[in-house]
Amino acid sequence: MLKKILPYWGLIALVVAITGWLTSDIGPGGTAALFGLSFLWFLFQAPNPCGAPVRNAGRACRNNAKGVLRGCHLQQHKWQRMRTFFVRPRLRSCMGQLFENPVTGLASLGGILALISTVINTIISLTGKGGA
Repeated sequence: MLKKILPYWGLIALVVAITGWLTSDIGPGGTAALFGLSFLWFLFQAPNPCGAPVRNAGRACRNNAKGVLRGCHLQQHKWQRMRTFFVRPRLRSCMGQLFENPVTGLASLGGILALISTVINTIISLTGKGGA
């Protein structure tokens, strides 16, 4: 059972962080750390389709990949997704790739939620205005 749960440790960290944030049991530093770990999981470990553009116009690779930014097992696709977001990014193409299908959309949404929560909790813990 542990082998089935272990690949989804980022989701578990996200749920624990949200629960800790709502109940104020963990504190802003702990929730920032959990949200940060969850954000990294969404970027580099969350299972989803590759989505790298292929030579045929209008198509994307459908191989399994890990993370929103990483490509599949093909050498050309390994860094192609990351390059599309950081080298001459266009908002429309980035949004099209981040929310291409429901699986990638949920991973992207979780990553955005984790990033925003990490920034908020880091600011709260640095300013000392947290409750714990």
